[in-house]
Amino acid sequence: MPGTRVRERSSSTGDHWSVRADHLGAFRRLITASIGVAHLTEVHVRIERWRRPHRGWAGSPGIDGVDGVSMVPKGDGVDVSLTLRERHDAAVVLSAVLRMLQPTVSGFPSVTWTTDVPAAGLLAEQVRDVQEDGDIDEHVRRADVLLVGGGADATAVSAELAERLVHVREGRWGDREVRIDPTIHRPHGRASDAIGEIVDAATITRRFGPQIDMLDVKPLRAISAVTGVSSLDADLRAQLAALGVIGVESEAELPAADDYLGWQRMSVDGRRDALRDFSPQPAVTAWPSVSVLLSTHRPERLDHALSMVRRQDYPHLQLVLVLHGDESDVAQHAPRVRTLLEGWEGEWVLIGVPDEHTLGHALIAASARADGELLTKMDDDDYYAATHIWDLVLARMYSGAQIVGKALDWVYLEGVDTTVFRPTYPAERFARFVAGGTICISAGDLAQVGGWRSLPRSVDKGLLDRVLQSGGLVYRTHGLGYVYVRHGSDKAANTSPVAEEHFLTKAVTEYPGLVRSSALGTE
Repeated sequence: MPGTRVRERSSSTGDHWSVRADHLGAFRRLITASIGVAHLTEVHVRIERWRRPHRGWAGSPGIDGVDGVSMVPKGDGVDVSLTLRERHDAAVVLSAVLRMLQPTVSGFPSVTWTTDVPAAGLLAEQVRDVQEDGDIDEHVRRADVLLVGGGADATAVSAELAERLVHVREGRWGDREVRIDPTIHRPHGRASDAIGEIVDAATITRRFGPQIDMLDVKPLRAISAVTGVSSLDADLRAQLAALGVIGVESEAELPAADDYLGWQRMSVDGRRDALRDFSPQPAVTAWPSVSVLLSTHRPERLDHALSMVRRQDYPHLQLVLVLHGDESDVAQHAPRVRTLLEGWEGEWVLIGVPDEHTLGHALIAASARADGELLTKMDDDDYYAATHIWDLVLARMYSGAQIVGKALDWVYLEGVDTTVFRPTYPAERFARFVAGGTICISAGDLAQVGGWRSLPRSVDKGLLDRVLQSGGLVYRTHGLGYVYVRHGSDKAANTSPVAEEHFLTKAVTEYPGLVRSSALGTE
C-alpha cells in the first residue's frame, strides 16, 4: 500500500504487526486493504506526520479486550501501541488505533465488512467487524449494514445477518456516487475572510495530480477558486469543492474582491453540496434526526422564531418549543403556535416551565421531550438560513466532534442599525467556543456529560466546558447562515453581558442596516 510499510512477526497467540505510515490518509487505506489478511493481538504504529485535533485530546480505541495501550507524540508524528487479549482481524485492530488518532462520530450503525470491499480508506474508522472473523451470535442480528464488494450476490445475505446490504464498487456505494472522504476532503482550516489565489485547472492538476490526498489539504487553503473547472475529473471537482475551493469556468463568475459575503456563499454552497452528495455516510445510514430546542419567555417573538424553524430544509426535524409560564399561559399561546406551524412537515411539541425557572431548566425540560438523535439550540431573535441545520450535521460528520456550532461571523447591532462581518474567531477548526444559538450535540453525548446545567446565564458555556473537561471535542464551522442579533436599548434581552461596542471592534467590514440575503436567513 503506497505510503505504508508493514513488518510482520508471528507467534502462537497471533501475528504482531509494526506499521509505518506517512500520514493518516495512507494509514486509512491500509486499514481497509487489510480486511481478512491476518489476525493480530498486537500492533505498533508510527504515523510520520500527525497533529492532535485539539490540545490534550486522545481518542479511545473502542475495542474490547485491551491489555495495553500507549500513544506518544514524537517529532512531527506519533507512536501508538495496542495489545489485545484475543486475536482480531488486522483491519479491526488498525481501525482501533485510528480512532485513537482521529475523532470518530458517535451513533454510527453496526457495520460488518466482507473481504472484497474496495473502500480505499473510506469509513476506515468504522471497521469493527469482519464477516469471516468469528461466529455469528444466533440470538442477535450481526449487523445493521453489511458492506460487500460489487460482485457479491444479495440473495446470499439473510435477514438474520444484516438489515441492509450495500454493494461497494469504485466510485459507487449502493445507488450513490461516492467521490470524497470527508475525513480528508473537508474545509478544516479554511478561514471565513480569506480570499486567496485564483488558479486554472491545469495548475491544479500540475500541483496535486488527479486526486487530493491528506498532504494536499493545507496548501490548498491558499487557493480560493479554480477556473476551467469542467475540464477536471469529476472526483477532483468534488474533492476541491468539499475543501471549500470555488469552481468556475471564468473569473467573471467570481464576486468582487471586497464582497466577503459573495465569496463565503460560493465556497459554502459548494462544500455543502459536495459533502452531502458524495460522502459515503448517507449510503450506509440515514441522516440523523434533529430536534430544535427553542425556549422563549417573550411571546411577541414567536412569529419570528417559528419562521426561522419553518424555513429549515433539513429532512428529519422536530421542534421542542418551551414557553415560560404556567399551564394557562401555555394553553393561551397554543392556538397561535399551531397556526404559525400549520403546513410545516416537521413534528413539534409545546411545553411550559415556570416563570422563575432559568434557561438551563428550560433546556433540560426540552431535551427530555426531544426525540431527535441530535439536539440543536436556536434562539428566538437570531436569523437562520434554510441550510443552517444541514451545515451543523455535515460539520459533525466530517469533524467527529461532540459539539459543533457556527462561528460568530455575522452580527446585527440593533442599537446602531448596523451589520458587521467580524470573523474574529477562526472558522473550520476545533475550538473552545461556538455561537451559543447554534450549538448541536447528540442526545447520547449530552447525557454522557450530565446534560445542561440549570444556569440563568452562560448556559452554552457551561455545556462547552462540560464536554471539553470530559475529553470531548468542540468544532466551530463557518458562520454563514447565522446572524447573531444584539439589542441596544433592551439589555435584558441579551443573554451575553458583552457591550454592543465590543462588536464594532475588529470588524472586517460594516453594512448599514440589516443585510438582506437568503444566505444569512435575513430575506
